[in-house]
Amino acid sequence: MIYENDIFNEIKDNTGLWCDTKCVGADLAAAAGMAITNKFRAMSVVPGAVAELWPWIENTNIKIISRFMLDNAPDDDAMSNLASRISTSFHDGASGAIIFVRFDNLKRLTSELSYVRDDLFFNKTLSIGLDINEIDFDEWGDVFQNLQSVHADSLTLFLSHDDGDKSDFVGRVYAMLNTNMGDWHGVLHFMLGKNYARADQVYRLTEQLRFNMIPKMLFWINN
Repeated sequence: MIYENDIFNEIKDNTGLWCDTKCVGADLAAAAGMAITNKFRAMSVVPGAVAELWPWIENTNIKIISRFMLDNAPDDDAMSNLASRISTSFHDGASGAIIFVRFDNLKRLTSELSYVRDDLFFNKTLSIGLDINEIDFDEWGDVFQNLQSVHADSLTLFLSHDDGDKSDFVGRVYAMLNTNMGDWHGVLHFMLGKNYARADQVYRLTEQLRFNMIPKMLFWINN
């Protein structure tokens, strides 16, 4: 616990609160209070919770980030539905959106999204969410090219499963940070839950390899 507290204190200026799908009503109000008390930068909620959350934090600096999941390759109908839902969340008070997609569908998403990106995300932020386990060491260049093509403000990486000592998580993060990011100058976000050991590894690797990215990087912490 002391170890976890030490890590949290080190990254506390780079944190956001991740609210799960069951966080509604009194639980959502409590989460908002927690975010305000701990001075979190942002809160991420499902689209249906944005309007409920907005009155509790509208007079703070906390940003509401809605999130969306695309399970399959996006076709015209899926993209139309996604754009409509994102627009509604912005109307309800969200400052940005995360779109989670499988790495195999990333190019298709960014291609389709590029047509509506500027209008849909005017004065709002766009983050693309990917499972770091799906990205091989030599594929990070493709990731950054696609992020740049759609002018993504941030990349949100999550860890779908952790194999402990057998995991190549550190190697994947190292490979990412050593890759030429080209013209993409966005921000790195990590959704690692309460896995503070992994957050510590990410923070220290970034500090060594991409120190200039530290001030704006973000760790999403579960409520």
